[in-house]
Amino acid sequence: MARTDATEPAAERADATRERIVQAARDLVVEHGYDGVSTGQVLERAGVSRGGLYHHFSGKDDLMAAVLEAVETDFTLRLAAAVVDAPDPFTALSEGVQWYLDECLRSKELQRVGLYEGRKALGWAAWRETIAPYGLAILTASLDAAIQSDELKPADPSALAHVILAMLHEGVTLILADPDPPAARERVGTTIATIIDGLHKPYGLVGPG
Repeated sequence: MARTDATEPAAERADATRERIVQAARDLVVEHGYDGVSTGQVLERAGVSRGGLYHHFSGKDDLMAAVLEAVETDFTLRLAAAVVDAPDPFTALSEGVQWYLDECLRSKELQRVGLYEGRKALGWAAWRETIAPYGLAILTASLDAAIQSDELKPADPSALAHVILAMLHEGVTLILADPDPPAARERVGTTIATIIDGLHKPYGLVGPG
């Protein structure tokens, strides 16, 4: 059923309230970590009532899932923009994984919410389920495109996406834990590039191989 003119403003206000709550929580989790943030702090930062929060979220964990979704959505849009001019799917894949390493190094929000606090707050299974429609989906699609265009050796794109994403997560963990993150970024980037290049199907090769 289509909305009436009378209900649209209320719906728009509700959406705006939800966005303020999520943005406030995003900022606070980056600043203090999930355990260091109370719902009261979120409400004060967002300027809404407790009833306003519970109208949209069942509790703090539900709010954290929405924060993680918002961060992942923004990340996916930036990633898509970063590789949009790549001449072919394999180049987009190669550039995309390197861009990801750089983005994790420079984005405190992606580091804290996407890689650490989201997993800590929601647990591994719920964290993976929440992020799957974003980075994992775009990586799977990129791999499938490269396979279909005969640029990548035959493989299951979904399984390969999980393996590559695990490699990226571990690589980022290594980078961020190193006393010299930029130097570690170069080492990890070179190693991952070597692995990705090993998946490349040589030009002129016909059939499986």
